[in-house]
Amino acid sequence: MTTGSTAQEFDAYTLFDDVPYGTAMLNGTETILHAALYLPNSYSAPPPLLLWLHDGAFKFGSYKQRICGRVGRRMARAGIAVAAIQYRLNATPEDLSPTVRDQFDELMGKSTRLIRNGLTHHRSLAAMEDCVVFLNWAEQQADLYGWSGGRVIGGMSAGGITALNALFTAPSLGLNRPPVAGVFCLSGGYTYPDLVHAPTQTRVLALHNPDDRRVSIRGVRMLKEKLGDRMELLESDSMIHGRIALTPDERPMVSFARLSEFVRKAVNQ
Repeated sequence: MTTGSTAQEFDAYTLFDDVPYGTAMLNGTETILHAALYLPNSYSAPPPLLLWLHDGAFKFGSYKQRICGRVGRRMARAGIAVAAIQYRLNATPEDLSPTVRDQFDELMGKSTRLIRNGLTHHRSLAAMEDCVVFLNWAEQQADLYGWSGGRVIGGMSAGGITALNALFTAPSLGLNRPPVAGVFCLSGGYTYPDLVHAPTQTRVLALHNPDDRRVSIRGVRMLKEKLGDRMELLESDSMIHGRIALTPDERPMVSFARLSEFVRKAVNQ
């Protein structure tokens, strides 16, 4: 279907792997960015699209890691299209687009350090840029792949941070981003309260451990205060960082049902 990608058809979904969706600079070299697409094989109406972002502190991780595949397969079987995307890791300030690079210092001045600095600098902004590139690509490819205009961004840890950056930071920097119906944030955070304007039409669901030492819960608690009933924050002191389950003994079917129900609620609001 797309040059450079491979298709594997399974009982309930088809996987298009290594689909190129854009290019970006990484360490001075133009890099092709890819995605893995999990598409339901049958549906009565075009399915919504969940964009999934992996974890890894913007230094490591992959759109092909196990959890990305689990999300893709589970959601596709539930009638939701999924795109697990590659984004740049270990990006440098010079890798940012001129639009973002020129506003970097001003943006850093708005940070309230609700999450640690290493998760808010140029590496995170490069990931945000790539997320926006994919959203625009997905809008252009809707007829080809059959998904609807409903978009939800989900991710864990660094992926959750990127999802929130795509929602709030990207528009404030002048990046052209299509509408987003929802954000599903696992162990993520946000640090720019001045860029959060309520009411927003976008729904947010965040899961977090209050004692998480990797990504402080303060960022999502700030968002909850600002967004009110547009956001649901689920806290569990037994949640493992970056896991999709709210508690260690939560059954996978419950965890993934929470995600699929949120996607449908967000796109059908």
